[in-house]
Amino acid sequence: MSCFAGIQALLDLFESKVPDHESNRLVAKFAHDKSRWYKAHGLFTTIRDRNLKAIKDGNKDKECQYYFEEVCAKTLYNVTRSSAPFDPDSPYWVIKNALVAAKQVGVPIEHVVEVVAPNKQWQSDA
Repeated sequence: MSCFAGIQALLDLFESKVPDHESNRLVAKFAHDKSRWYKAHGLFTTIRDRNLKAIKDGNKDKECQYYFEEVCAKTLYNVTRSSAPFDPDSPYWVIKNALVAAKQVGVPIEHVVEVVAPNKQWQSDA
């Protein structure tokens, strides 16, 4: 599975659990349409603004959702080979932030692992 298919699948997995369904759908729309990826810098800015408000309000569910969506937007944007990319390590944060978001919003960790490593044996210590 490609990184981008993984992002799409994770967004789909979180769709019914995250507190901001509009944000999830917006990022999913970008992830599913390669022609939009060059606009993902603006998407990141939108999500970051939402995240700053969530942090200020102490809304941990939204904060975790937005951190995940931020790295998704950064990753999509970086593959467009823009002259002003985000940090090159952005894709490496997708899985970590997905795991944190899953735990926060009640998605079983095993479901995230099944998306990013299908057909692998894995057992939670939790």
